[in-house]
Amino acid sequence: MKVIFLGTSSGMPTLKRNVSSIALVFIQKNKLWLWDCGESTQQQIQKTSLKLSKLEKIFISHLHGDHVFGLPGLLASRGLRGGKNQQKVQIFGPEDLDIYLKETLSITKTYIPYDIEIKIIPPNLSAGIIWEDEEYTVRYTEVNHNIKTYAYSVEEKKDRSHFLIDKARRLNIPPGPIYRTLKEGKTVELPNGRIFQGENFLNKIEKGRKIVFCGDTTYCENLLQLAKGADLLIHETTFSQQEEDLAKRNFHSTTTMAARVAKEAQVKQLILTHISPRYSSNNKLTITESGLLVEAQSVFPDTILAEDFMEYEI
Repeated sequence: MKVIFLGTSSGMPTLKRNVSSIALVFIQKNKLWLWDCGESTQQQIQKTSLKLSKLEKIFISHLHGDHVFGLPGLLASRGLRGGKNQQKVQIFGPEDLDIYLKETLSITKTYIPYDIEIKIIPPNLSAGIIWEDEEYTVRYTEVNHNIKTYAYSVEEKKDRSHFLIDKARRLNIPPGPIYRTLKEGKTVELPNGRIFQGENFLNKIEKGRKIVFCGDTTYCENLLQLAKGADLLIHETTFSQQEEDLAKRNFHSTTTMAARVAKEAQVKQLILTHISPRYSSNNKLTITESGLLVEAQSVFPDTILAEDFMEYEI
């Protein structure tokens, strides 16, 4: 899996950062999920190798404009490019997301030629599973913002192992379907009667991966529970620790709030996003974006400050 940051600014776009959107790419399966869809997300996608035709799911954290204004346009452009033969897109998010999208498309007379399924998180439930299949579970939890807002986790159900392909070649096991059977840990018998146990060709057993995407929030116990043991936590960091009071008044996080969540949840990697334009290089504040990273790393050293188009593979 690979994460591509399409927009990392808070509130409004800048010359350097677009507003919120993050892509999750399933490399081997050639499919794409999106987390939030701020203004101009579709243009950001055009600057990458991503293809809207591969888009399967969109998860919306909340209905503030910098997280959803790009959604109608992106869906419309996908329809113009691919027509009726494209696969369905599922959209998940808070109450009234369906109203916002349907009314916008209706008022603008926008025709979407493919199926869209909108799944609303029950407003009376603070946490749960929003989607799952045989391979992945997507969980949500309500976080602490000034409107209904959610964080999401993507959790791989099965542990992963490394197939010892060199060993199979040394034993003259023919490649193809037999390798796939061995990768699944099953027993195979060759036409000449030789029998091999799949478990003897696997090592480096690794626990299924877990990624957490945090919507806008101040420090939140719900998020701490969702993020426990994650391989990657993507957390908003709108303010410097020097402006903690301002962050709390606006129900946002500081650098050290995000780092505290990462430390207490014992995640492997923290990536900060949703950076306020106030910390750009031409501001008059004493702290810049590099200073934000230093603040967070003082609490949680394994921290990265996201930039637009940055990629991180899990």
